[in-house]
Amino acid sequence: MRHRPWWVSAAQFTGLGWYIAAAIVLPTLGGAWLDGRAGTSPLFLLAGVLFGVVLAFYGVYRMASGYLSGGNRREEADE
Repeated sequence: MRHRPWWVSAAQFTGLGWYIAAAIVLPTLGGAWLDGRAGTSPLFLLAGVLFGVVLAFYGVYRMASGYLSGGNRREEADE
């Protein structure tokens, strides 16, 4: 396993944080907008929050497993 510079790890974790925020906030805002259009007050908002949280957990799992393996999957695929 190769040693990564500290800034590569910092950039990956920064991207992870932005991904979590976007994955939760965007579907929530979309659900609130749909509720305003349809008049179904908490229905689409809650569905958006639930979808966003599930999407965030899945993305974090995928990104963290790639980080913890050291990027070996990508290196093996390139060979």
